[in-house]
Amino acid sequence: MSDVKTTRGFWTRVADSFLRTPTEGAPTLAVPVWLRRATPWLIAAVLAWFVVCTIIWPVGMWMQIDLEVYRAGGLAVLDGRPLYDHPLVASLMFTYTPFAAIIFAPLALLPLVGTEVVYTVVTVLLLLFAVARCWRWMGYRRDRAAVGIVLLGTALALMFEPVRTTLYLGQINVLLLAIVVADLLRTRKSNWMGVGVGIAAGIKLTPLVFIPYLLLTRQFKAAGVAFASFVGTIALGFVLKPHDASSYWLGQKFSEVARVGDVWSTGNQTLRGFLARLVSPPEATQNVWVVLALLIGALGFGAAMLAHRRGEELLAVSVIGLCSTAVSPYSWSHHWVWFVPLAVFALHRALTTGKASMWVLTAYVYITAFAWPVSFPVHDPGARASTGIWMIDWSGDVVTRNEYLIAYLVTAVFTLVHLRRSKVVASTDGVIDNRDPVPSR
Repeated sequence: MSDVKTTRGFWTRVADSFLRTPTEGAPTLAVPVWLRRATPWLIAAVLAWFVVCTIIWPVGMWMQIDLEVYRAGGLAVLDGRPLYDHPLVASLMFTYTPFAAIIFAPLALLPLVGTEVVYTVVTVLLLLFAVARCWRWMGYRRDRAAVGIVLLGTALALMFEPVRTTLYLGQINVLLLAIVVADLLRTRKSNWMGVGVGIAAGIKLTPLVFIPYLLLTRQFKAAGVAFASFVGTIALGFVLKPHDASSYWLGQKFSEVARVGDVWSTGNQTLRGFLARLVSPPEATQNVWVVLALLIGALGFGAAMLAHRRGEELLAVSVIGLCSTAVSPYSWSHHWVWFVPLAVFALHRALTTGKASMWVLTAYVYITAFAWPVSFPVHDPGARASTGIWMIDWSGDVVTRNEYLIAYLVTAVFTLVHLRRSKVVASTDGVIDNRDPVPSR
């Protein structure tokens, strides 16, 4: 009997990490009847789309070449070989930190097929966790409606181009999203807040942008924990891979954008990429990029700080996540997984307020991030169906090719306008009155 109780307790804790069992009086998520009825059909449509596309383009749907690079990096750690001296898979260099290679080491213990299966299952579960965590932060009762909207949100997120491309390449963006969301969207006080940000930044540098956000919102302890955790990942790299750590940090391998790709490439969905595609040679826009990156970064931080003061932490985290990709020297389209928490926020506000502006924002986010098919190479099983608005090739592609950057700017401006007009100064309109909020500190 005790074993049964223990097992139940374990699975209850697992369920609580997704959607916490609320205290008495917690609100019920109001989901329209039409959306409840459409939920199973939409989920089935997503699964069918994946199955059909996998049959037509088996390689183009699941190439997962980046996962092979991660696995090769882990194998280099186990074999004591250098990480950065030469390409690890074909012509692909290892571009992450020595700490990242260390945590990738277990991947090398599995055969490649096993690694791909484990990666796919874990990534989908992490996406489910991230979506659920966003809804969990808002404190709704864990009932059929809440579970249904989480499953629907996860299925639709799988159709987002950044998420779809993350799975296609075997990337770690969903992992980083889940770590940061779990860390910052806490429903109770914790001395460990910030450790996730530090670890995520230790794997890939872009989450470092959350440390100044924590400082500016006066969450000093969390910022200190994040910084200490980040330094800890660097120290571990020097202990276990001293040559590679020295090459990466002291030899400034981390700043060599060319190791990632050509800065002017359409795949570079950042302000830097936009400017490089406008002016040749790309180096001519370096100084302009620095100035404009500071300006649009200030815009995002201003919007996030206002959202934090109004208790809209989910929106604040989403804006900072988008900001990190926009101002980075190089961000592939799959780095923009921060549309996922933004979509949760927009849908939540649309459902709870019924305002037309929030439904417009919801539609804008989903349309922008959706993996719209724009090509169908049906005669080549090794090809990949091009998806996403940014891949549309037409005379006005200066807009579509930079849609993610534009979406970030739209989101930041919308946040400032929306929250300045709002008189609400409470956690998500007072919906969350059953949790222990994390105060600014």
